[in-house]
Amino acid sequence: MQREVADRVVAQPGSRDYGLLSVTVQMYGPAERLFTLPPAAFTPPPDVHSTVFRWRFAPRFKELGVEETSFLRFVRPCFAQKRKTLANNLRAAGLQPAAVAAALAHASIAPQARAEELSIESLAALWQRLQAIGAASPGEAAPRSEST
Repeated sequence: MQREVADRVVAQPGSRDYGLLSVTVQMYGPAERLFTLPPAAFTPPPDVHSTVFRWRFAPRFKELGVEETSFLRFVRPCFAQKRKTLANNLRAAGLQPAAVAAALAHASIAPQARAEELSIESLAALWQRLQAIGAASPGEAAPRSEST
């Protein structure tokens, strides 16, 4: 596949390429870059470099103690706006600020953290805490009134 897409698939937390695609693919198993091919390796040559990567199907949902559908629904708004903090993205998705703050503290995540800084394990711990305190999953929360 195109090198830039492969970079996003195999990206690790803290890198510029780490995001929703990285987390989603890696929740279904580890991905590793094998090698990159120049455009000249193909006929006709494309305008981009291509990367071959290995992806071993080994879902991690059970291992991390998360439910597949609701966890993947949860991570989507976590990465919604890259420049916003995780807390702001979750509040924008309809979660209550107090619930977000409590869950972040319980999961030992800094209040100013951005989603791209967090490992899959940290995101799973945050999801678990939000579930435990009864916070609605993003997209399922009741709309907030204009006065709040």
